[in-house]
Amino acid sequence: MLPGGIINGLMSPVMGRLFDKYGPKWLVFPGFIVAAAALWFFSGVTAASAAFLIIVLHSCLMIGISMIMMPAQTNGLNQLPREYYPDGTAIMNTLQQVAGAIGTAVAVSIMTAGQEGYFQSHPGGNMVEALTAGVSHAFLFGMIIALVGFVIGLFIKRVPVKHD
Repeated sequence: MLPGGIINGLMSPVMGRLFDKYGPKWLVFPGFIVAAAALWFFSGVTAASAAFLIIVLHSCLMIGISMIMMPAQTNGLNQLPREYYPDGTAIMNTLQQVAGAIGTAVAVSIMTAGQEGYFQSHPGGNMVEALTAGVSHAFLFGMIIALVGFVIGLFIKRVPVKHD
């Protein structure tokens, strides 16, 4: 996870400069595509998959997330008057934490249901295969959420910043 985290950290300032130059739409679109593609490939990972593949996929996912999060949040905060930036940041951080907790709970529930479904369709199946099936379902759920985000991102507009 460290390489993906480092890449995410290094990409944020780059995305900031690209946001200033091109606006949010031209970063959010490809970001959702990159994230959805990485999640699609993650859904095919098995216990026999190479660690290098997982590192590369996670790094690609982090690139997509950095292309989505910074531009979308900055564009959202730009809609506020300057005196409300601290409040907007606090609300964004709170929503991000709550959504992350809910998303994790839903993904684990989907993973568990996928495991149970595997055991029902494969009586006497082994735990590793069941876990792989459950994890695959969770990644497909993430991919669907990324595709929904892509559709919603079609309506994003650059907000001009008013410097008073």
